[in-house]
Amino acid sequence: MVCAAIGLQPRFSFMLPWAAACLATQGLQALALRAFEGNPRRWVAVCLGADFLLAVAFGWLAVPLWRTGLPAGAAGGALLLAGSVMTALMGAKGSRMAFAATATPHLAYLFASPILAANHNDVGVKAFLIGSGLMVLVTSLVFGWSRQTLLAEREARSAAEIRREQAVAADAAKSAFVAMVSHELRTPLSAILAGAGEIARGAGGQAKVKAELIADAGVMMRALLNDLLDLSKIEAGRMTVEAIDFAPRTLICDTLRFWRAEARDKGLALRFTGGRRLPRWIKGDPVRLRQVLNNLLSNAIKFTPEGLVCVELELSPRPEGGLMLTLAVTDTGPGLGPEQLARLFTAYDQLGADTARTFGGTGLGLAISRDLSRLMGGDLTATSAEGRGARFVLTLPAPHGEEPPTPEPLDAPADGFSDTAAVLVVDDHEINRRTLAQVLEAFGLEVTLAADGETALALAAETRFAAILMDVNMPGLDGLDTTRRLRAEGLNRATPVIAVTGAVAEGDIAACRAAGMQDFVEKPFEVSALHTVLVRVLGGEEAA
Repeated sequence: MVCAAIGLQPRFSFMLPWAAACLATQGLQALALRAFEGNPRRWVAVCLGADFLLAVAFGWLAVPLWRTGLPAGAAGGALLLAGSVMTALMGAKGSRMAFAATATPHLAYLFASPILAANHNDVGVKAFLIGSGLMVLVTSLVFGWSRQTLLAEREARSAAEIRREQAVAADAAKSAFVAMVSHELRTPLSAILAGAGEIARGAGGQAKVKAELIADAGVMMRALLNDLLDLSKIEAGRMTVEAIDFAPRTLICDTLRFWRAEARDKGLALRFTGGRRLPRWIKGDPVRLRQVLNNLLSNAIKFTPEGLVCVELELSPRPEGGLMLTLAVTDTGPGLGPEQLARLFTAYDQLGADTARTFGGTGLGLAISRDLSRLMGGDLTATSAEGRGARFVLTLPAPHGEEPPTPEPLDAPADGFSDTAAVLVVDDHEINRRTLAQVLEAFGLEVTLAADGETALALAAETRFAAILMDVNMPGLDGLDTTRRLRAEGLNRATPVIAVTGAVAEGDIAACRAAGMQDFVEKPFEVSALHTVLVRVLGGEEAA
């Protein structure tokens, strides 16, 4: 538009063909760039040629501007060329060929324009040419400096990217290692818990006390394994939280009831205030909320030698709707200094060797609790002063929830099973198979064992089972693929399949259900939990 307005004047009629030439070369450049994006190696020379033609066409304007004989024309031509050189300097991004293709025509015009348009004996022209030479020198120096800077930046970025990829690979390897170790440790732990439970139920006196001690130690080990697995999932970004309707007052009261006996044994008072203001139903993740509250109460009772532990609840409206739940756990323990507060939420840090020796644990509870709080949309903070106790404050959004429908009761026997049902156990680990066989036979069930998915399919092709207990992680044909094949055809297309697995995250359970499994039991399993699932599954089978 500017060229059209100026080019209508006879003295500046050269503006119109110049604009047409620039538009044509820009169109050629656009086509070359499009081809370059598809095949850079083949079209790079064409792109550089298009850049060179555009520079020739664009810089040509300086010559007729000088020839107008107007001071403003000469100044405009010089500024146009100088600006074009600076644009080429920035656009080259350290590439010598790109800079040469775009800057050389403009630098040539810078010298040629005054020579072609003015008196060669004019002192001003000579001074201008000297200045142009100095500009070429300075531009070359600036290009060399910018090239070195850009190359150093690219090398640093490449090194950072390599380090980032190595860190991601290391995190993935660590997560895989933790998951593998957790899976392998859960196998003997299942046998320990199941065996200790059986001994405790059938023995008396000292034998029962020792069996209960073994079971308590197994439960503690399972808690440590769960902490390690949770931390691994959080660090890998694979931890998820749910948003379901639940009754917060029931959850908090049940948790406090669980810890009241331990507090009483230490001579501590355990108080709860503010519970009457809680709504009946809210949306959130009750499992993770209970996990965080358990960690806070466990620490408060563990580190408080005398006095009380108080749980205070406050509710406030949120601007976006719903409520903000603030749950504070305060104790009368020794408190924490500034240095200890700064390290409080660091994984594996137990604030000193004496703490680890005295109280045990891994130092993961608070780190996991804060990460879970943030995943749920809230936060976990701490305040304290030495000798004045500690105060942990959990804040969580609490959207309004609705009462879920009451599940229909199953018509199933409460203890044992009315008929001797045939059950298939599929697990690649012998200890797991033996443990499950002993427990299931004690329930009065007839047990068949399979060490892998292929064997399980062969047995299922010959016998119809009342239920199939399926390990998920097995070499070769895993539990998910085995279940899919069972569902495709054969005698056990409709047989209930129960996943026996240590992976019980929401995504893992969804994968099990998508493969055709009806229910699951977490490893290391408790006998009561296994019995409940079997009653649910076999009860429905008998009713059918």
